[in-house]
Amino acid sequence: MRANMARFFLLLLSLLAASVQAATSGYPLTIAATSVEGGKSHLFAARFLLAGGAPAAGESVTFANDACGAFPNGSSIYTTTTDATGYAAALFTAYANAGITCWLTARAGAALVNFDVVTYKMSQVSVVATASPVAPEPGKSFHVQASVRLGLHSLRDVTLAARIVPGTGNASLPESSLNTGLGDSVGFLVAPSGTGDFDVEVSFGALSKRLAIHYAAPFDYQDMWWSGPAENGWGMSVLQHGDMLFSTLFAYDAIGQPTWFVMPGGTWNAARTVFTGSVYSPRGSPWFAYEASRFASGAPAGTFTLTFAGPEQAVLDYVIGGVNGRKALTRQAFARAARTGESPLEVDDLWWGGSAQNGWGIAVLKQDAALFSVWYTYDAAGVPTWFVMPGGQWSSTGLFEGRIFRTTGSRWVGANYDAAALRATDAGSYRLRFLGAGAVFEYSLDGRTGSLPLARQPF
Repeated sequence: MRANMARFFLLLLSLLAASVQAATSGYPLTIAATSVEGGKSHLFAARFLLAGGAPAAGESVTFANDACGAFPNGSSIYTTTTDATGYAAALFTAYANAGITCWLTARAGAALVNFDVVTYKMSQVSVVATASPVAPEPGKSFHVQASVRLGLHSLRDVTLAARIVPGTGNASLPESSLNTGLGDSVGFLVAPSGTGDFDVEVSFGALSKRLAIHYAAPFDYQDMWWSGPAENGWGMSVLQHGDMLFSTLFAYDAIGQPTWFVMPGGTWNAARTVFTGSVYSPRGSPWFAYEASRFASGAPAGTFTLTFAGPEQAVLDYVIGGVNGRKALTRQAFARAARTGESPLEVDDLWWGGSAQNGWGIAVLKQDAALFSVWYTYDAAGVPTWFVMPGGQWSSTGLFEGRIFRTTGSRWVGANYDAAALRATDAGSYRLRFLGAGAVFEYSLDGRTGSLPLARQPF
């Protein structure tokens, strides 16, 4: 009996000693929030300590995950033992059908270490890159913030690479590879070597994203341009977003009917004085029964080259249908006191009906309180036509209304323009209602009425 009691107390003392020596705390040795590609492996490690801070050596450690991958034993639970330093690790392999967020834990005694794991497939993620500041200044260093996105989540503990793709300019990268660690993104420092354009390409595995670094044009060229009163009746609307120009020439075809040619983008020379792009003469459906499915931009009809001699003067060199020509341009002054009221709204832009109405648009130019607008659309045969709204009045804040005119004139491409051939006909009325970020275009034209919702067209 005494021997049994002695053995019982010895066993109790050993159990108490073991509980006293069990791990009470632990911390991760690998990043606590990480991302693992489906089918790939990642080592998770932790260190466990006793109550006094000494390593918990020889401690049993259980690694577990909530069904997002397997350990070396093929299970979601795996047991190992700490070494003399309290270190324990387990190799985790994400399931091939990845795409979830899960927890991976390591438990020893009373200590629990958590790892936040995102598993993913390359087909599920994308590279996102933005410049900071958004509009870098020529010759000044800036950062490119880059991340890898899985839906709304940014992957952590992933390594991204970056390189410079030279254009008219070049740059250098002090660091070409960075890891996000516990953060959502990395910031690559970009040091331009001059004022020319270039791209920054950021990659993650086989995925890549190119960020075009186009410096702003030296002046704001957005306005209505023409060749002066001697060539009254045609013009060019130039809209500008940053350094990108969207230019549309409205003039007349071989029989004097209104037509237009659009240059929806282009490239600058290194000095940012010459802008060149392809020109299109699209086809669509009638303005009074528009169907975006019938819109066809077609092959380029030629090129426009705009050479700016400062903010007020330019030269247009064109090639349309194999015919060359040149026109001197200047800003068209149309500002005048609005007859009723004024509006502080900055409404000058290219407006359209959205992607569901792709193919037509309204260029709205503003000088002081006055608006000059051109509606670029299509006639009953689906060929380009335009209507001009050269004035009007602010009836109230956000509401501008006036008359719509149809014009005919002198052949423009490859001919000497004759302003005496210009004929303008009052064809109806319009209202532009500017409502916050959007607008509504209401028209009464040729006996037809309509209301078209508008948004600013990105380009």
